[in-house]
Amino acid sequence: MSFYRTLTRRFLAPAYDRIRGTRSMRCLGELEESQWWPRDRIEDLQSQRLQHLIRYVYDRVPYYRRLMDEHGISPADIARPSDLPRLPILTKEDIRMRSPELLAEGFPHGRLLEGETGGSTGTPLCFVASREGRWTHGYARSMRALEWAGIYPGDRTCLVAKGRLPGSERASLLQSLASRLSRDTFIDCSTFTDATLPHVVERIARAKPSALRGYTSAICIIGEHIRDTGRDAPDVGVIVVGGEQLFDEQRALLRQVFGRQPFSCYSSFENFEIAMECEAHQGMHVNAEDLIVEIVDDSGRPLPPGQFGHVLVTNLHEYGMPLIRYNTDDESFVLDGACPCGRQLPRIGAVVGKTGNIIHTPSGKRLSPLTLGSSSLGPMGVRRFQFIQERVDHVTVKLVPGSGLSPNEVEALPSRVATHFGYTLGPEVEVDVQVVQSIEPTAAGKHLFLISMIGNEHT
Repeated sequence: MSFYRTLTRRFLAPAYDRIRGTRSMRCLGELEESQWWPRDRIEDLQSQRLQHLIRYVYDRVPYYRRLMDEHGISPADIARPSDLPRLPILTKEDIRMRSPELLAEGFPHGRLLEGETGGSTGTPLCFVASREGRWTHGYARSMRALEWAGIYPGDRTCLVAKGRLPGSERASLLQSLASRLSRDTFIDCSTFTDATLPHVVERIARAKPSALRGYTSAICIIGEHIRDTGRDAPDVGVIVVGGEQLFDEQRALLRQVFGRQPFSCYSSFENFEIAMECEAHQGMHVNAEDLIVEIVDDSGRPLPPGQFGHVLVTNLHEYGMPLIRYNTDDESFVLDGACPCGRQLPRIGAVVGKTGNIIHTPSGKRLSPLTLGSSSLGPMGVRRFQFIQERVDHVTVKLVPGSGLSPNEVEALPSRVATHFGYTLGPEVEVDVQVVQSIEPTAAGKHLFLISMIGNEHT
């Protein structure tokens, strides 16, 4: 183990936990041990945590108490993960419409964090979560998932993502400390153009990272630039991509350019790391000690291994706004059998639903879906949205307003949204915002975040 890894693990990370009032490193140690447990022991732990959560939500969460009473279900009826189908699926619409009922009664307000997801399938969402659920257990899951790719706390990495808006002074200080602790070189993918990409590659080369990680489409933009210009690829160590689906052709591109098999990670703003590939690259291990992942049909019934279905997630450590059988709007399938790596955690296959199309601009910008600032649409009252680009200088944004907006607020939406996205896209791209009653899914039933008709002639 390198000196800085040792320093981080034994001193810096525990000190950061104390400053922040969390137990991330302690939980990481527990996860590092439990991943090698026999499957039945992991399932027993899931059952214990599920029983505690179900008793809690019946006592403290009005939504679940009413739901269980209406269906004649007592807490004792949900004893194991296999009992969960007795409860209905929780949708994003349920959360939007019933957020106050989903909050636990008496949960300290100071321990709640507000969250927003841009909704890569076109459905923005505002929610709250507990500090313990996110900053202790969520961060521990994230760190263990990266360890499967050989990335440990203290390793030098390049993080390719969209820059966040500044928060409070304390939050900014903690973020600064976290960045120094992780030794991340942050690369803002919202600035990618033909002119800036050579400098991006040079910056990665100077950083000499142990890992390159970030949004799938953004890292592929870097890979395409290196391939198309014929320049030498920097040594980036391992590659971890997430936030969007990793398509086979993207995996092949990254192998070709960087000479590395990428690790695909499945995560969400609501639950952080849900599943990730290990060194065997044979599906993604579910973080089953903390999360129960179900693959179900339209009626919420479990599907056999190998059959695509809806991904439902139950977070066993979220007690501020518990989300039980939460529909992520993604699809995947269960993988049967044991993984060659020896871990007994269950596995799922490729996740479908988070697409990776790119918006192009006349000046050469290439913007991945997660760089557009769509997380701001939820607070504006937008229920569903979709980007359509038919010309390089024109983008259409379709919006379905939420039912809680007044007529005046609905009338003001096009101007607000056009101004918001105009900052990212720039004056060279006309943003046409249309308020519609509904957005039709594709023939496969998907509500795509972005439909782009712009081809490689603009890359």
